[in-house]
Amino acid sequence: MLLMLCFSVYSQSITLQFTGQDASSHRVQLDRVIVTNLSQNWQETIYWPDTTLTLSSTDGIDDYANNSRFSLLQNNPNPFNGTTDVNLTVADAGVVALEIADANGRIVGTHRVRPQLGTHQFRVTLSAAGTYIMTARQNGKTSSIKMINNGGGGKNAIEEIGIDERTIAMKSGEATKGNVVHPWTYGDNLTIMGCATICGTECTKQFSRQLLYNETITIYFSESITTPTVAASSVSNITSDSASVSSSVSGDCGVTSRGFCYGTTGSPTISGQHTSNGSGTGSFTGTLSGLTPGTTYYVRAYATNAAGTAYGNEVSFTTEETPQDGQPCQGAATLTDRDGNTYNTVQIGTQCWMKENLRTTHYDDNTAIPAGSTASYTEPYRYAPNVDESNVAIYGYLYNWVAVMHGQGICPTGWHVPSDAEWTQLSDYVSSQSQYVCGSDNTYIAKALASTTGWESSTITCAVGNTPSGNNATGFSALPAGRYEGLYGHFGYYAYFWSATERNGSIAYGRYLRYGNRTVTTYNDYKSYGFSVRCLRD
Repeated sequence: MLLMLCFSVYSQSITLQFTGQDASSHRVQLDRVIVTNLSQNWQETIYWPDTTLTLSSTDGIDDYANNSRFSLLQNNPNPFNGTTDVNLTVADAGVVALEIADANGRIVGTHRVRPQLGTHQFRVTLSAAGTYIMTARQNGKTSSIKMINNGGGGKNAIEEIGIDERTIAMKSGEATKGNVVHPWTYGDNLTIMGCATICGTECTKQFSRQLLYNETITIYFSESITTPTVAASSVSNITSDSASVSSSVSGDCGVTSRGFCYGTTGSPTISGQHTSNGSGTGSFTGTLSGLTPGTTYYVRAYATNAAGTAYGNEVSFTTEETPQDGQPCQGAATLTDRDGNTYNTVQIGTQCWMKENLRTTHYDDNTAIPAGSTASYTEPYRYAPNVDESNVAIYGYLYNWVAVMHGQGICPTGWHVPSDAEWTQLSDYVSSQSQYVCGSDNTYIAKALASTTGWESSTITCAVGNTPSGNNATGFSALPAGRYEGLYGHFGYYAYFWSATERNGSIAYGRYLRYGNRTVTTYNDYKSYGFSVRCLRD
């Protein structure tokens, strides 16, 4: 971060470069530098960003056509990684041609502009590493600089990104800070005052020196940039492989990056695993992903500014174990409906299912679901299996599709009626696991999903009703509650389940298991019929 001041006597020049440091030797940006020449009785102020002040030594002629008024200044930074900025001072009207050539003389970038008088800033982007020459030409005048690129820009381009605010004065015929005439001689007594904003406070430092030779002048401030204050992290939404984290940063000292450090050992730092969650102060959140199931992690928030990196207090958490088939779902071993009925759950693959049939008499918004005595396409109804309310405690209610899909759906918040695709996902997963397949045909999976009780017997090998004591390897526990279609039927013989997917205005998809069948059957039937309902976790 340099502020540059240049003086010239005819063909001679003298250059002063200004930098700033705080009391702890951290680099600070100089907002402005005020230079007073006590020997010659003049004063000038130069401003951030880098600014050049050119002075004639004696004659005081305001010669804007002088070639010294056409100057391509050394790029900053240099060397650079793909992108750098270049200033061009222009004192004549006319088109300026900019070009960049590589070490072999090949032109890799060009730009033409008709600028106002004054100092203009250009952004140069180069894709390949190497040494380059950038040249500016206008009205027979030429100015060149050498640039060294370490690569990484992704393209070759020259783009104008700004103009010195004092250029507007030049346009109206007034002298600018970059183009003025002041007398000077070696040995002049100067007073220099630097101004910088440190942690939200404007700070100044004034000192005296003589104008003797080219040099870089560091302005040392008595104030210090301090590291930010970082709060302890809060961890939530812990799963087997991820967790959500939040924290906050305070302090007005320019936070350039912030995030969370984490690992399986204590006191993690940004040299290890960490997230990047923006910059500045205030609250922020992040997600830790790719974690190992059943593992304890340590996490703490961090924030970085010019003074260094600060950390919040460390907290720890343990990820959930990998969900196991047939076990209660992690974080949802049970769920409760609006009536207060509690249901067990079961993990099968990546899906978390209710292990029991739904038996609620109310929607989640507490609207009642009427008991029905007729089939209906328009009115939501529930029906007791086999016309016996005593069956409900075990087999749940049967519901027509209108009831299933009424309002936000019949399932408790956080759960939903599975789509046809989600039923297929269940079947495909069970078919892919040899422990759930009966015999050599991987479609023979009905026994793995059916309960061990309630089924009519069958002599067909691998059928649900054949040796039902060997059923239910998955823990899904499908029960043969039958169906309602204006009359009750199939109790003990079939387990019908609705999906949330309709085929058309009067028909929707579902699944059924039959006492004498080996497979799970995809089925579509009238929406007025009553089937069982299983809910799936969102």
